[in-house]
Amino acid sequence: MADPLSVAASVIGITVPALHATRLLLNDLQELRDAPSTVQRLQEDLRTVDAAITSLQAVDDTEWTVLGKEVAENSKTTIGTCQTACASFRADIQRWTRHSIGGKLSWQDRASVGFFKQGPIKSLTEQLQSCKSTINSVVGVAVLYASIRNGHATEEIRIAISTRQTEITEAIGTTKNRLQAVEDSMAKLEADPSEQDQPSLEQEQKAFAASLKLLQELLAKLPAETMAKAAAQSQGSVGTVTFGSQNSGFQAGVINGGVSGISFGKQ
Repeated sequence: MADPLSVAASVIGITVPALHATRLLLNDLQELRDAPSTVQRLQEDLRTVDAAITSLQAVDDTEWTVLGKEVAENSKTTIGTCQTACASFRADIQRWTRHSIGGKLSWQDRASVGFFKQGPIKSLTEQLQSCKSTINSVVGVAVLYASIRNGHATEEIRIAISTRQTEITEAIGTTKNRLQAVEDSMAKLEADPSEQDQPSLEQEQKAFAASLKLLQELLAKLPAETMAKAAAQSQGSVGTVTFGSQNSGFQAGVINGGVSGISFGKQ
């Protein structure tokens, strides 16, 4: 099993520059006092991504170990693509607003940002929303593992697991659709290059592919049996895990060594 401190440190290491990139872009957008509504909505997306990445920093070292190296690595990739997207868009904003002074958009720049640049704005918005949703899913699954490991597994936790499974399954479907749309656009460009930005599409493809892989990893860790075993192993424990009072809820005892006598569902 990977060292929890090294796994956690590797994830935290990527969150710091990512937060820096999102906050720099947010500051630049806030300085555009009369920006179009699409740019203003982008500011809210940046705030929610900032909150999601910040919450990831609070995940306990032990939970990172339970989630596993692949989840940690895919989390880093997802955050890294978000950082790259923000840095790239920030450079674009600075280029698009080169005629503006003191945060007031010139008419040329306002027209450019408000109309001609809808494609890149939409692209970043979707990447930010995907990143936020995926990172929040990581935090949510980590919280569930922590609850079970700390002996707080109840019927409410079982319901929470089911709810999280549904949410992640829906997120997987949405991410697959976004990835397919990007790949379709890339295929069209290969046949007939246009004014669209191929590097931007490649960036989107990487972002959605990373999110999809991470979401699939998380979904695989959500079955109650999987969570109970992993939580018990993280404690170095042995014993019985059952579903609830009279086998109808989800309970985990204090266990030492391996796991045995696991049963789920009413009997």
